Amino acid sequence: MVKQEKATTPSILSAIQKLRGLLTREEKIRWLGIIGFALVVSLLEVVTASVIVVFAQVLNDPSMGQNYLQKAGITKSLSSGEIVFYVAITVGIIYLIKNLVAAVEVFFQNFSIQNMCYEFKNKLLHRYAEADYGFYLTRNSSFGLQVVGGDTEQAFSNGMVSFASVLSEGIIFIFLVGMIVYMNPMLALIIFAVGMILSILISRFLLPQFYYWGQKLQQTGIHTNKNLMQFFHAFKEIVLLGKKKSFVEAYQVHSKQRSKVQAIQTATNALPRMGIEILFVGLFVLTISYLCMEHESPMQMIGLLSGYLYAGFRLMPGLNRIINQLNTFKAAIPSIDRVHKEYTTVASNQHYLDVPNFKFEQSIVLRDVNFEYLNTDKNALSDINLTINKGECIGVVGETGSGKSTLIDLLLGLLRPTTGSILIDDKYPVNSIQWHQKIGYVPQALYLVDDTIEANIAFGEKEIDQGKLNQAIDAAQLKKLIDSLHNGSKTIVGERGIRLSGGERQRIAIARALYQNPEVLIFDEATSALDNETESRLMKTINTVSKDRTVIMIAHRLTTLKSCDRVISVNGGIIETSHKTKGLKSINHRC
Repeated sequence: MVKQEKATTPSILSAIQKLRGLLTREEKIRWLGIIGFALVVSLLEVVTASVIVVFAQVLNDPSMGQNYLQKAGITKSLSSGEIVFYVAITVGIIYLIKNLVAAVEVFFQNFSIQNMCYEFKNKLLHRYAEADYGFYLTRNSSFGLQVVGGDTEQAFSNGMVSFASVLSEGIIFIFLVGMIVYMNPMLALIIFAVGMILSILISRFLLPQFYYWGQKLQQTGIHTNKNLMQFFHAFKEIVLLGKKKSFVEAYQVHSKQRSKVQAIQTATNALPRMGIEILFVGLFVLTISYLCMEHESPMQMIGLLSGYLYAGFRLMPGLNRIINQLNTFKAAIPSIDRVHKEYTTVASNQHYLDVPNFKFEQSIVLRDVNFEYLNTDKNALSDINLTINKGECIGVVGETGSGKSTLIDLLLGLLRPTTGSILIDDKYPVNSIQWHQKIGYVPQALYLVDDTIEANIAFGEKEIDQGKLNQAIDAAQLKKLIDSLHNGSKTIVGERGIRLSGGERQRIAIARALYQNPEVLIFDEATSALDNETESRLMKTINTVSKDRTVIMIAHRLTTLKSCDRVISVNGGIIETSHKTKGLKSINHRC
């Protein structure tokens, strides 16, 4: 089983190609800037190593410094102390410039990548916003939360930053090794051979493990997010049913697995550093031994050893960073795969159409409509033929699961019929932006953000139109409630409106639906969770705001629909009967 998984481990190159596919043309050009910075820093590293070799030689023989200064254009005869001073100043200036450029590179690299992450999150969220509503019915909301907040962060902050670090350190590594090759090819060959052996061991045994750990962290991340969402959203029921222990334990199972994997991953990341330090000391001893065997005197070796020491001290942490960043990148590949798959498969701007000349003047017509949910083989609605005239009030009843809410979602244009058509005035599609703008929708369970009453009514608007707000408040009969509150319409409602009663939340739902002054009002069992008295008061409000509008209303009591022009009965996904409201008393039906 494990061997089979290792055989299918994605390559680093394929992950890089996927990351590249997520970038815009401008972002790819910015990557050329990152590579350019890496090249400049690498050249400065080589220059710094070279001047350190020169400085070591000058300390050993100041007369050599006079030759170097003459090549630089300084012909004046200097004392040994002055020569060492000038060379030391030169080394300091070059080292300072190198580190300043390296600091700018780090800032440029990280700001560029984080901006790419920000832009990609926006693009992905826009794709989610344009996706078919049916797409969301097939998945848990914690999955999208994990992709946007977790996997995208992993893909960019870990994956792309790691790749940039490997690229930068790799170029420096190549340049410094090139310098060693120039100084002593045979020694460079030995270092290269040892490095190759180390690379093979890391790629064969270490990197695959980090990929599996990345998969495990990804899986446990989804489960822990889901457990936390369930814990906080259902806290009231958890307390009342005495299930606190079971929900906490459910979170602990995946959280413990995540902590264990993170501990192993972090500890394993520290091992290469220890191995590289041992390798460096061994290579340094080998270098001295090799130079002694070449019959070079200790004085002759000072310059070379200074270069090797600088290169070694620069390469040792650099090589450690390369290995650590490769491990981090490998652990981020599962997130890169998921983000790439989501971005390339989530439908964008295909379902909701832009119909500039849209008008609703006559009727809504459902013709031979059948609908089947994804991953099912049974129709939720079958052979639906229905005409709703403009200005008409239609009631819909039926047992739970009969297809009432599915019918409403089709009328809203959120779902597309499997077969058949739904048209406005026999020519305009309901899955259009303009149709949504004409609809005021009141669901059974309204989602209230943890903000003010007015922010919830003007839902999503940055600048609230006070005139429209006041009209919606008056029409929904919220004014008495708002006047009784210390902060009025600026009162915070709490998460999901927890500080309000059921009737107050539903009135806010009605006010939200009325804020845009819609032509059509759709109530999806908006009063089913209320007691009889509250429902009666709310229905008076609904009947008042429904005048001069087309109304479609689902209710669980037929008496709730007594003001409707017609009531249709849905059973098993089929419209069975249609009644005039004057005959409601003779219908013995309750859903």
